[in-house]
Amino acid sequence: MAVHWRFALGMMLAFASLVRAAEMERPYVFTDEKALVRVGESTGEIGYSIRVIRQAGWGAVSEGRAVIKEGKVDIPALEEGLHLVTLQLPGGAEEARFLAMNPPAAADRDRAAKRLPRSAQKLFDRQPFTFLAMGDSVTHTGDYETLLKMMLERSTGNANVRFVSRAYPGRSVDATIRNFQSDALDRKPDLGLVMYGLNDQGGGVSLESYLEQYQWIAERLAAECGAEAVFLSPTPDASTGKDFAQYDAFLFRTIGYAASLRALADRIGVPHADTFHAIWGKGASTLDASGRAMWPLFPTAHNRPFTSLIETDGKGDGIHPSALGHLLIARAAYDAIMGVPAPPRPLSVRASAEWGDAGLVAQVVVRNESAERRAGRLELHPVAHDEIASTAPDQYTLEPGAELSFNVAWPRVRKPEDLLQYPANAYAARGNAMFVVIDYQGDASEVYAVPAPSHAQPHFVRERLVAEGKEATIRLRDGEKIESVVVPIAKDGEQVGRVPLVRAVGQNGGLPKWATAEVVYVQYALAIDGDVTIDGKLDEWASAKWVPVGGPSQARWYPGVVDHRASVEECYLEWAFRKSDAGVHLAARATGQFAQDAFVLFFDPRSPELLGTPGRYYWANGAMKPDGQVELKPGETSPGKVKMRGAWQATPTGSTLELFIPYELMEAAAWPASGDLGCSIWWRHKGADDKTTNLFWSEDGHPWNPRWYGVVRLDDGRTAPFMVRVK
Repeated sequence: MAVHWRFALGMMLAFASLVRAAEMERPYVFTDEKALVRVGESTGEIGYSIRVIRQAGWGAVSEGRAVIKEGKVDIPALEEGLHLVTLQLPGGAEEARFLAMNPPAAADRDRAAKRLPRSAQKLFDRQPFTFLAMGDSVTHTGDYETLLKMMLERSTGNANVRFVSRAYPGRSVDATIRNFQSDALDRKPDLGLVMYGLNDQGGGVSLESYLEQYQWIAERLAAECGAEAVFLSPTPDASTGKDFAQYDAFLFRTIGYAASLRALADRIGVPHADTFHAIWGKGASTLDASGRAMWPLFPTAHNRPFTSLIETDGKGDGIHPSALGHLLIARAAYDAIMGVPAPPRPLSVRASAEWGDAGLVAQVVVRNESAERRAGRLELHPVAHDEIASTAPDQYTLEPGAELSFNVAWPRVRKPEDLLQYPANAYAARGNAMFVVIDYQGDASEVYAVPAPSHAQPHFVRERLVAEGKEATIRLRDGEKIESVVVPIAKDGEQVGRVPLVRAVGQNGGLPKWATAEVVYVQYALAIDGDVTIDGKLDEWASAKWVPVGGPSQARWYPGVVDHRASVEECYLEWAFRKSDAGVHLAARATGQFAQDAFVLFFDPRSPELLGTPGRYYWANGAMKPDGQVELKPGETSPGKVKMRGAWQATPTGSTLELFIPYELMEAAAWPASGDLGCSIWWRHKGADDKTTNLFWSEDGHPWNPRWYGVVRLDDGRTAPFMVRVK
């Protein structure tokens, strides 16, 4: 019998609609709910199968049949975890994935109000409530905000919860400060969730600066938004593949920041979500197995959050947690908001470091805080690419309340001068010596980041000051006593330099106590008045005052001096400044050729007392073009269409450069009224071997650290002072 063409066409369209790829209507559900999958507009019945990936690995498996209603099917949640659903559609098997989570614990208003009184009132009174998630690519590529919103709505009955995400790949906490007006103030949040550290640590941003910026955000949220804050720790880096025992530094590279952040949160009264340990979980019986145990929490790629590394035997993205990992982040944040106390840890580990015959040595005490006898294995690891040596026992047995003691030493820190070298200068030099203790119990492990402060040690006060002459007066603190110490600087007319300080101050147990620091100085640049023609020539700069960029101590990265130049003359620059009514003119003269080089100019137009503190700053990126022009682009905090100009040329002895930067770049109309303009120059020189040498005027290794700015002062005929930093 013949089939009418209209009927046949209708059947084909219906079939095409039915076999369309399955799509989740809701990617997140609670375990007492069902997930909805869109499969087309037809009706009927299909078979399905489910596999679950839990935090602990592969979980429940199930099969069933579902009735299509209005093009959708209900799929039950089996348990908490990622659900991999295979649908047997007429056109073939299709897969859909969703995350199921256990409903949150019952909310206790009184307990929440003790930690976050304003947030608790709005949440439990069911008022409109907005939380702001600020972070780096971990936040950007995941969705813990949606999961947290669902938890808050479920536990408080408040249907007026919303969130705003301001997270960007590659971001440091410094970037949130730069963009605080648009990211936070303009959003008027009730609560700010702050989660940074992976990029800060990777870029060598100082721990001091990292903590200072976190505190700045909490204070500004309170003062300018009336909002409260929650600090979230950076998560572990599980990106080393299959051999975690060999690459322990990756797993623990953020743990020093995480532990220090928790201490800061406790000190200033901000709730802290321990997201590092939330991702670490129960661990395993070895370091390598503990790294592998985190595979379920990381995806095969950052844009595939509903996948897991256990599907690919560890191949994929071990930095940005998956949807399942973000569930653990959300739960840690929820507990912090609701004032849920962290479960007690079975051991306490405390340490104190002092100088001994073998150098810096920490006395460590481990105490069994549980009510049960514990027998386990201890394993110690360094942080920040350091080395440690320990007398800790491999196996231990402790009754409740019992203690064991051992020592930890740093082989690279045998004498006080060693504290001025990387990596000791990142932690131990500031009294923040730290190491990691892993307590293995059967197939589980607990990780402890252990600070070893030097309480009895004297120290030079870390500060920023201005020296008018060739001496800097700094402070030495020994207990309650403060002594002034005069340090000679700028010998032989140097404009930039570093002075190591190592001083024995009294004794402790018959051994000297040592105070160490590094005094870093940069003379102010002086700007003269007048416009110039931007042509790359320096005819109009005869009376300029020049500052060096490229001396041996200025070729730096965060480990210290990193210089790939064959000699200083390969690329040595001097810079000068002029002030005009419209903006800042800059000139550079250099030995060597810089046709392949690039640079960044940073500006801080705030008042002098704020220079070197967290705040908004501005920059211009520059690169040389073959035609003698300079490509200039404004940084993210500046207007997008700033009219900058630049030109350069090669000369018989090197290269010359001229630039014009309008005040508009720094959202200003004129030179600062104080006469002082914060400025930093970062020159990136590419050598013949394609290795890049970073040359800084005033920075100290990484530009995400505005405390290191130099100063350009209007020339008033007086000798330029020095900006001095005690590190």
